[in-house]
Formats: sequence, C-alpha cells, structure tokens
Amino acid sequence: MALRRRDVIRIHQGHYTVPMEFPRAPHLQGAVIVVTSFFIRHPDGPILLDTGFALGHAKAEALFHPVVRDFDDALREMGVKPSEVRAIANCHLHIDHSGNNWRFPGTPIFIQKAERDAARTTLDYSLPKKTIDFPGAMLEVLNGEEAEIARGVRIIPTPGHTDGHQSFVVDTQEGRIVVAGQAFNETSDYTRALLAWRLDREGEPHPPYAPWVARLQELDPWRVVFAHDLAIWERGV
Repeated sequence: MALRRRDVIRIHQGHYTVPMEFPRAPHLQGAVIVVTSFFIRHPDGPILLDTGFALGHAKAEALFHPVVRDFDDALREMGVKPSEVRAIANCHLHIDHSGNNWRFPGTPIFIQKAERDAARTTLDYSLPKKTIDFPGAMLEVLNGEEAEIARGVRIIPTPGHTDGHQSFVVDTQEGRIVVAGQAFNETSDYTRALLAWRLDREGEPHPPYAPWVARLQELDPWRVVFAHDLAIWERGV
C-alpha cells in the first residue's frame, strides 16, 4: 500500500537561540531556531528521520541555550516504542539531529561515511557515544551514494551544511516529499536555489547553486520540508 502525505509526520524536538554575535551566520543572529525531525508511518515498520537533541555538550549548550523536548513524549505522541522502529537515518550528526540515536541499539542507522568520520575525529562536532559509538550501534554506512531505506523511502546525498549531509525522498500518493533536513536552513533558501536552477536550464545568468539541486528536481518533488523551518515548499503554491 502506498504511503499518504499524512504518513510523513513532523515531530517537534525543541529550539535553540543563535547568539547575537555569531559570525558564521550573521543573518541568523538572535534568531530562535526550531528543531524538528520526521516520523514515517511505513507499512513495513516506523522510520525516524533524525532523532532530535542530546544534552551533554557543554560548549554548545552555553552558546545556544537549547530548550529540549523530552524524547519519550515525542515518541508517545507518535504512538510508537523505540523497539518498534524499523530504521533511522540522520541528515547529519550534529547533536540536534542525532542526539537520541543511542536509544535504538540494534536498529539500522543510515549515515554517510564522511559524516561518520567527521563525527569521530572533529573536535566539538558531535557526541559519538550518543550518536554512533554507543553499545549496540548498527550503522549502515554509505559512501556518497543514494540508497533505499525501505520501499518508497530513499536517501539522496546533499553535501553542503556538512560534507556528509543527506536528504530523504518519500513517495506518497499525493507526490514525492523531500525531507531536506538542513540542506537549507529556510524554505526561502530552497526557493532561491530552485530559481537559480531554472535560470541555468534556460541559459540565463544565475547565481551559484549546489549540484545536487538538479538531482532533486529530476525526482519532481511535490513538497519539500526542512528541519529548522516550519514553512513548507509545495509545487504550484
């Protein structure tokens, strides 16, 4: 049975605040950033796309002052137990996207090799003991390729925010839904990239855009959703 759009469910995980002096993203200084993950009600078993916050990273907490929703509450809202989850995929391994991986020993976790390697070797990147190196961690490691998590749910590499960032494409009866994670911080960023791609196709001057934008357009997405923006891009709207 094909999935419906109602089977792709946003889960609120909390929020954090960007410092007023934050040179890496001047346009976000002082902004309150929502954190969401997505739950796929799949006929072969539930799938989680990102697992939300972990606490325990003192430097990040002092900088961003996260407000974290209890993860057990989020799961209860979905009516699912950790033991019932069929698979997990993290768009990347920063602790607001992968912090509850440790709750799922023995559950396949799909990540890119570049992401795994960065999380293990880069200072302040992640919390490996909660994200990838916990007892029972079962990593399904990809090396820059596309892959299928389950029928109708696939992975598309979308490097940029991190070298190993990946997005997810879910086939539904209404159309393909792209769960873009942090490939773009905001829906407006995706819209600008889409315009640049269209201008390029028409042979017109255009700003630069990531090469994987063209791959996403080959899939003809009907809806695109994001981890840090509650706004939704939808074709024809």
